[in-house]
Amino acid sequence: MISSELPVPAGELKRFEIRNGTVVGETSEEDALHFAADFQGLRHFGQKIGEALDLGPPWLGAFRETDFTHLWAYEGSATSASDPGNGAVITRHAPLVELLEEVFED
Repeated sequence: MISSELPVPAGELKRFEIRNGTVVGETSEEDALHFAADFQGLRHFGQKIGEALDLGPPWLGAFRETDFTHLWAYEGSATSASDPGNGAVITRHAPLVELLEEVFED
C-alpha cells in the first residue's frame, strides 16, 4: 500500500517548472541548469525510444541514483518541448510515485 502521507524531508526536495522550454527553480540558477541538462538528456533519450518503438514523444522522464532521484513530467497530455511541465530532484533514493505526487500537488 502506497501512502500519500510519506514525509519528504525539507531542504532535500528541489522543485522546477518547465515553461516555454525554460527551466526555473526554487533554489539556485545552477540547480536549474543542472536539472535542465538532465531534463534535455532524458527527453532526447525518450524521443529516440519513442520513435524506434512508434510510441510517440515522452511525457515523463525519471531516473534514480543511490543518492538522488530526478523526475519531470509535462502537464496533461502535453509532449512538446515548449509545453508546461514540472520536475524535481530529491537528494535521496525516493519512490517515484511519492516524488510524482510531490511534483504535481496543488
